[in-house]
Amino acid sequence: MRPPSFGPEAWGPLAAGWRAFHEGDRSAVLSVHADEGEVEPLPVSVFFRSEGTLRPADEVALSSVRGRVLDVGAGVGALTLILQERGFAVTALEVVPEGVALMRARGVDRVLEGRLESLPQEGVFDTILLLMNGSTLAGTLGAFPDFLATLQGLLAPSGQVLMDSTDLTPSGTSRNGGERDGGPLDSSEDGYPGELQYQLEFGGITGAPFPQLFLDPGTLKRVGARSGWKVELLWEDEGEFLAKLSREG
Repeated sequence: MRPPSFGPEAWGPLAAGWRAFHEGDRSAVLSVHADEGEVEPLPVSVFFRSEGTLRPADEVALSSVRGRVLDVGAGVGALTLILQERGFAVTALEVVPEGVALMRARGVDRVLEGRLESLPQEGVFDTILLLMNGSTLAGTLGAFPDFLATLQGLLAPSGQVLMDSTDLTPSGTSRNGGERDGGPLDSSEDGYPGELQYQLEFGGITGAPFPQLFLDPGTLKRVGARSGWKVELLWEDEGEFLAKLSREG
């Protein structure tokens, strides 16, 4: 599962950005530091998006939701609130305490604080949402099979996982030079281009680094198949994609 390095020392700037936006700073922007020294701005407003400001992957995912829903890494409850308004029984899960408090303040009915692996493996959810590059929650490619096993324990027998990610492989090809649906990548190998370390910065505070896993569709399909998952792409555009994962058989 996700390495324990994503804790308060890492998420502090994210929590501070959420609080600032909620308290009225609509121009709040996080700085995201990646491995190679690049710094990308991330407007905090994306965490507070609504029906009119959804990303394309969000729209496709929300139109595919069914049954009892678990919104993993719910942030401040943007998608949870939309599904709640649409009449779904949806539970928000968030590890950052400030996000949990903000969701309650914003009217989310069912909020759980903690990590995915801390939930009872009771197979009660029909849809698990993993959006905003949900694959990053696994941390590393080597940890991804265990991540899938945890999801399996939470899903009802005919349940589905809706997860988005971004293909960071060169020119949309796998590291071994094959097509995106080509030969398998060994999850034990080092150097998969989708394994990154991030640091967040906000208001002069820089958090500790933490691992992020971005997957290409071919690798997702192959690693998923080894664990008995069927992977179907629901949406794809310029390296970003949304996948539906369901149990084979």
